[in-house]
Amino acid sequence: MEKRSRQPHRVAWTLERLVQERAIALGSAVSDSTFQTYSSALQSYLTFCKLHDFPIHPTLDTFSFFTVFMCHHIEPRSVGSYLSGICNQLEPYFPEVRKIRNSRLVSQTLAGCKRLRSKAIVRKQPLTTADLDLLVDTYHSSHIYDDILFLAMILQGFVTLIRLGEMTWPDNPSLQSWRRVPMRTSLHITTTHISYVLPGHKADRFYEGSKLLDGATALAQAGVPDDRIQAVGRWSSEAFKAYLRNNPIVMQSLIWGRPVLDDLSD
Repeated sequence: MEKRSRQPHRVAWTLERLVQERAIALGSAVSDSTFQTYSSALQSYLTFCKLHDFPIHPTLDTFSFFTVFMCHHIEPRSVGSYLSGICNQLEPYFPEVRKIRNSRLVSQTLAGCKRLRSKAIVRKQPLTTADLDLLVDTYHSSHIYDDILFLAMILQGFVTLIRLGEMTWPDNPSLQSWRRVPMRTSLHITTTHISYVLPGHKADRFYEGSKLLDGATALAQAGVPDDRIQAVGRWSSEAFKAYLRNNPIVMQSLIWGRPVLDDLSD
């Protein structure tokens, strides 16, 4: 063996430490807020199994029964997120759990429940630049701190695609993290632009609920290429594709490079 390829001397760990360090790493795989959400989903599954005297070990029957049971109590579209959280929590102990989740029986059960029990989706219109102009006209001369702070958050979130969770401080102390807070010391202001450093963000491929997407809609309507929007918003490929599937107006704007309302007014 060549001298340069020799490995440095390392002390062997005990099995107990290996198990402990692995557990710590698994616990840090997702953010604290996502971990709490997944833990809540797992608790729902454990309660269901106890209530019906089913084994905790995931099977096709327990997952499909849990799916149909929960769809009678909550919006079926949320049950898919529950199942993802349960898989995340149980996979270290039951490696086959994702195969069970993606099985035809469970998938078709969830699809059927969505057709039978889902309610219509009601979405608010995305913010436009005209809305921002109205907000600026309304609040720019205000001397109330909360008004100015609100205006600053809206403008920065819109332009930089900052997520809501990155602009606010959680009430729950266990979810508060300085790793995702832009510091005032990083703020740089010139006559043409401002900039600041965002230390980190919740790069979680399962959770979609906290993203501020109005700015992405405006960029698409302005003709910005989809790869640029994805890069600015720091989306994973799958998350960005899901956003496009759920927002056909944005897809139209990406294809034609102009707002869909322009076609209606021609």
